[in-house]
Formats: sequence, structure tokens, C-alpha cells
Amino acid sequence: MSFRTLLSPQFSALSDRPTVAIVGGGASGVLTAVHLLRRRVPVRIVLVEDRPRLGRGVAYGTTCDAHLLNVPAHGMSAYPEEPDHFLTWARARRPGVERRSFLPRRLYGEYLEWCLDQEIARARRHTFTAVQGRVTGVVSTPVGAGLKLADGATIWASQVVLALGNSAGAVALPRWGSPRPVRDAWEPEVLAGLAGSDRPVVLVGTGLTAVDVVISLQEAGFGGPIQAVSRRGLLPRAHIPTSRPASIGPPVAWAPRTARELLAVLRAEVRRVEQRGGDWRDVVDSLRPVTQRLWASLPEAEQDRLHRHALRYWEVHRHRMAPEVAGRIAALQASGRLQVSAGRIVSLVERGDAAEVVVRPGFGQAAQGGLVRIEAAAVIRCTGPRESLSEVGDPVLDCLFSAGDARPGPLGLGLAVDPGGRLLDRQGRPSPVLWAIGPLRRGALLETTAIPEIRVQAAALARTIPAAVAATEADVAAPYALLEA
Repeated sequence: MSFRTLLSPQFSALSDRPTVAIVGGGASGVLTAVHLLRRRVPVRIVLVEDRPRLGRGVAYGTTCDAHLLNVPAHGMSAYPEEPDHFLTWARARRPGVERRSFLPRRLYGEYLEWCLDQEIARARRHTFTAVQGRVTGVVSTPVGAGLKLADGATIWASQVVLALGNSAGAVALPRWGSPRPVRDAWEPEVLAGLAGSDRPVVLVGTGLTAVDVVISLQEAGFGGPIQAVSRRGLLPRAHIPTSRPASIGPPVAWAPRTARELLAVLRAEVRRVEQRGGDWRDVVDSLRPVTQRLWASLPEAEQDRLHRHALRYWEVHRHRMAPEVAGRIAALQASGRLQVSAGRIVSLVERGDAAEVVVRPGFGQAAQGGLVRIEAAAVIRCTGPRESLSEVGDPVLDCLFSAGDARPGPLGLGLAVDPGGRLLDRQGRPSPVLWAIGPLRRGALLETTAIPEIRVQAAALARTIPAAVAATEADVAAPYALLEA
């Protein structure tokens, strides 16, 4: 997919059709465009993305084939109504792929781009434009919105879909009083100079991003020790090839009243399934269709309790490592080269070409020796995205928050949205023109970061947006003048 450039700010005023603008060209943005194109929605679609390739984002932009999907091939179709679409595509390119194969994430990025190309070709008339650029602000009006780009261009759209993914800002780390920079896991040169080092590498975080970095270090030939530290010291659990969905015990209409009740029922269900020869994974996987409803059924105070005390444990069981990856991680742990511990970094001091990292062990480990000092070759941040979007410093989000066109979601997670994904403004009113998809809906849905959830949202937006376009279609001259002011 090649990018096209808007020749002038007057592009939208000259358009013969209303425009739907998509901010973000990762998986969420591309899936939104794919489903709009598939439904032949009579609009011009403009997708704005800063990266040079579409469909990649953070997750699928890796070039390392050892970075695998954490969902088997049969669960990764772009189309909810065609569950084997990705599997068929992958088998045509890699004979021998099975339903439960865990394929390289790089390959999935190619698949998303291929889906977009296919839908553009089938649309016959020119309805899609990809713009390489960075959106720095969104000005919303009752009849449309204007996107301001970093190069000074503007795009007027009848409807705007925010598909920012998990790229809206990483978790901030404390200032440890050291000029030595902490490397970010997704920087292009994050492993520079480490291949021949025998000093330890310290990873801040023990989730899937840390797992990726461990695999990347191994692939790059790093032979030294790796110390991964997080508040709880929890690694993602592993998929097993024989895992199979099982029926969850509670009736569909069941709605927990408290976080404690929810956890008690799930633990009981795990015991029941295991007594019948099943596995806890069967229960976790069977919850996928009802997780969002269970989350929404809890009062906000109980959501907060669950979020603070149990959500990390849920995440390591829900978002698991591919079996091949888990095997490599287990081997590194068994050899002693990888150590995973609970704790927090209390200081980071530059020592020539190394860094002295001081870790305070946590969760009962302090009695085993007090503070731990590590002379590290590098410290790499592997923490996830920030939960509070009002603190990330993203210009698009800051613009929406300052204008009152958006507000944080429940518990400060993501953005506040209505059930259809419309942004709620400062007064709680649904926007007539602004939508969110994917991780931006986390506060309302909790589980909204994986392809099976995002593709459903994209398909629903493609059904809903045409009516929204019709409701806001009007003369754009007056609102466009507002952008020029």
C-alpha cells in the first residue's frame, strides 16, 4: 500500500463525497478501513498514519520472525463472518500451517495490508487515500471535524475514527537522578552494542513486551544474563497445543455484583473443569465472548477493586505466550540466564559505560538479602501503555480533552465512549462525529486490545457510520473557515 499526498488544504472542500477520516494506520485503523470498503460505504476514506507501512503499528511492525502471535492462526481472521480467512491466506504462503499454529507477527502485518489492497481493488471507484503524516489536533463541530497535520495541512471529514492503538504513550518511569537514558523496547536501535556484552541487561517489566525483548536479545547473539523486574514479577502464562474452549458454568444472564463474587465463581469453574480433565485455559478462553459484559455488570467501585488487585493476574492468564516462545523462556530460566523477580528499581547511576541499578525486592523477597545491585550494560523499558490518557502528552488527545470533546473513560482507562464507540464529551454527551476503536475503549470494555475484539468493532462501525454521515452531511464551507481561523 503506497501513500498518497493531499495536494492542498482545499482537498476536502473539493471532494465529491463525504469523508471518513481514520487517525492511525495500525491494526485498528486498517481493519476499520477494510470493513468500510467491504460494505461499499459511499464515502471517501482517508487514513492518516505516521509510519511508512500500514497495518503494522507497534505489534506487527517487528521484523523478527521469532516474535510470534499470541493467538493461534484460526483466531486471527480480519472478518468475523469468515473465521478461517487468515488461516487460508497463511496456508497459501506457508504450506503446513495448522489451525493452532502461532505464526510470526510480521506475517500478520502483511496480511492486514493485503486485505486492505484487496478491498480497495474490489471497491472499483477511488474511495481510499492513505496519507503519511502526523495528526496534531482535531477540531470538532456538530457537522464534522478537521484534522490538523504536523506539516500544516488540514483534512475536513464528516466522521473521524480514532484508531491510536497502544501507541498513545508508554508508562512513565521514575526519574532516578541519572543522565543515563533508559532504552525503550520499541526503539529501532534498542539492542545496539549489546551483542558482545557479558554484563546483565535489566528489563523493567515482565509482560509480553519483556518476552519480546528477551527473544530479540537471544536472536541478536546476546549471551549475558537478563534480569526482568516488575511490581509483581509475573510472566505471561503459556498456551498449550491441546487447549480447547469449554462451556463456562455460570448462566449467560449471570451478572456478578462484586469483584470477590466474580473471582469466586471463576475459581470454582476452574476446579470443576479440571476435575473433568480440562485445563484452566479452557475456562479463560471460554470467557472471551462474555468478558466485556461481566466487566460492565460490575459497579465502578468493584471495577476499581478488580483493577487494582486482580487484573494483572487475569492478564497473564488471558494474554499468553505461544508454546514455542514459552519453551525458549523456560529454557533461559532453567539455565539461570533469565531471572524474573518482583521488585522496583530505586536508583540508576551511571558508572562509565555501565549503569549501577539498585533493585528493592518486593512481595516478601526483601528478607532474602535486602537491596540488589546490578552493574548493567543497559536498562530497557518494557512496560505497557499508560492507562491514563490524560497524562501521555499526545497532541490529539490533549486537543480533545482541552476542548471538552473527550474525557477519560471509567477508572481513567481509555476514553469515555457510548456502547457504539462514540466519544462522550465533558458533559457526557455522545459526539455526532468522533469515534474510538480498539484500546481506546478499554475503560468501557476492558478486553479490547486483541484482533478478535477489534475486528468486531470495525465491522460494527462500518454498519453505523453511514447513518452518522447522512446525519451530519452539510455545507462544509463554514466549518472549514473555522479551521483557517
